[in-house]
Amino acid sequence: SPMRSWSGVRGRSGNRWKRIAGRWIPAGLTVGGVCVADVLGDNALGATTPPPSLLAEMLQGPLADIDDIVFAVRAPGKDGHWYANFGYAASGPNDTMYGQGGSRLCKLSLRSGQSIDIVADGTGTLRDPQLHYSGKKILFSYRRGGTPNFHLYEIDVDGTGLRQITDGPFNDIEPIYLPDGDLLFCSSRCYRWVQCWFTQVAIQYRCDSQGGRVRPLSANCEQDNTPWMLPDGRVLYMRWEYVDRSRVNYHHLWTMNPDGTGQMIFYGNLHQGTVMLDAKPIP
Repeated sequence: SPMRSWSGVRGRSGNRWKRIAGRWIPAGLTVGGVCVADVLGDNALGATTPPPSLLAEMLQGPLADIDDIVFAVRAPGKDGHWYANFGYAASGPNDTMYGQGGSRLCKLSLRSGQSIDIVADGTGTLRDPQLHYSGKKILFSYRRGGTPNFHLYEIDVDGTGLRQITDGPFNDIEPIYLPDGDLLFCSSRCYRWVQCWFTQVAIQYRCDSQGGRVRPLSANCEQDNTPWMLPDGRVLYMRWEYVDRSRVNYHHLWTMNPDGTGQMIFYGNLHQGTVMLDAKPIP
């Protein structure tokens, strides 16, 4: 249905929503009256404006001071695993894992109910938008149509100034701005494959604002996902713990310093089950 994009798909990487009044609505970083989110839906090029009743609910409670929502709409990956949404499968270089059918980076005005496309690509994939601390720029991951890899891009919130930051035969996803101006992101640059499946691994890397000085921050043999800054300066992220443990039970929250030091458990690593993606501090 046209509203499929707004209901999203729970439990997959990049779906940043909270439940209010029985509905799932965006729950990303908010700066200067703008909120960011990443929506998964089967019809990535369909309607992106919610009905008036949902708009009214959005303007209540936590979103009362928010004017705009910046969000990416994309199709889910081809595989049921949360991490299988970039790159390709070990079965062959033509077995791609990312969703097809086009994608958009959009901005919705909660006051007028109008939605506009900031970037649209009929065969590509846009994902993981993050707002700069100034509220004036958006960092996101983008696989241009006709190309196989995700790279980091940045654009002004008014749709001008699109620029590519990273490059190469890698997939760079789930980026965040660091307070000192550098970028932190997850990437397949580690050349690893999931030990119990057919898809590629992404761990955490860091680069400067121009895409230079790329260096790994993690030595994890499996996935790191959805990093986010904590108020105390640490990075919170999901780490798949896969050292002499069950391959299915430990996908919990860890922390580290922005330079990769001090990696330690934050929550959940003693409790089996649950994939803890997209964790955020509550102000």
